Amino acid sequence: MKKNIGLIYSFLLGFSLFELSLKINPAKAFFPRINEPSVEELIITSNKIGKTATQLIKYGQNQDAIKLLKLAIKLNPKGKNLWISLGEAQIRSNKNKDALFSLNKAINLSPENEEIYFTKASIYMNLNNPEIAKNIIKKGLSINNHNEKGYFLLGNTEIMLKNYNSALIAFNKSSNINSNFWQSINNEGLILYELNNPKKAISKFKTALKISNNAEPMLALAIVLFSFENNSKKSIILAKKALISNPNYVSKEYQKKQLWGKKLQKSATLLFKTQEMIKAVQEAKEKSQ
Repeated sequence: MKKNIGLIYSFLLGFSLFELSLKINPAKAFFPRINEPSVEELIITSNKIGKTATQLIKYGQNQDAIKLLKLAIKLNPKGKNLWISLGEAQIRSNKNKDALFSLNKAINLSPENEEIYFTKASIYMNLNNPEIAKNIIKKGLSINNHNEKGYFLLGNTEIMLKNYNSALIAFNKSSNINSNFWQSINNEGLILYELNNPKKAISKFKTALKISNNAEPMLALAIVLFSFENNSKKSIILAKKALISNPNYVSKEYQKKQLWGKKLQKSATLLFKTQEMIKAVQEAKEKSQ
C-alpha cells in the first residue's frame, strides 16, 4: 500500500514539473527538460492508482478511494474498471447520483459487461425503486443468463414488489447455477416463511447455514425454531451467536433492508423479548449504535 502511494506521488511530482517546464522560457538551456508521459505510462500509472483505491474500498476508506479514482480517471478517462470502482465507492458513500453517472460511463465503455448493470440496479433498489432495478437486471441477464448474482438480485426485486412466486423462481435459478450461493437459498426461506410454510423455510435456512455459517440464516433459523418447533434451547443458542456476529439484526430497519417480511419480524420480536434474550439484545443494540 505504501509503495503504491509513493508511486502516485512520484508521478504527480514529475507531471507537475513537466507543466512547470512549459511556463519557463525554453531559451534557458540550463533548465532540465522533462519528457511528457506517454499514453501507455499514463494507463499503467492509473491502473496502479486504481488498485490502491480498490484496497481502500475493501477497508471501508471510501472517501479516500473516490479521490484516488478520480485522479486515475483523469489520467485514463477510458478505464472502464476505474469507472466501475468509482461507482462502487460512491454507492458505499451513499452518493447515488454520482454513482449512476460513473456506472453509465462504464456502460458506455463496456456495454456487454452484465456486472455493471447489476451494480447499477442495486442503486435503484437502495432508492426503493424495484421496478426500474428489475428492468436493468433483465438487461444484464440478457447479456449473460448464467449469472447467479443476476438472478439473486432479480429475486430481491420481486420480493420488494411482493411477487413471491416469481422471486422463488429467480432464487431457484440462482442456486441451480451455483449450489453454494447461500444468499439465494436463504431468501427462499424468507419467502416460504411469509407464505406460511415454516417447515420448508427451516430446511432452506439449515442448508444456507451449512454453506455459510452467516448470521442471517442462523438468526432466521433460530426464530422459526422458536416459533414453530418450540425448540427454545437451540433457538436461544443460535440467536445469541447470530447477534454477536452481526448485532445490526436487532434493528427492524436493518431487518427490513435485508428483505425480512412482516411475519419474520414479528416472530423475531417475540424471541427477543424472552428472558433469555433480553441481555443479548441489549448488548447487540449497544454494539450496533
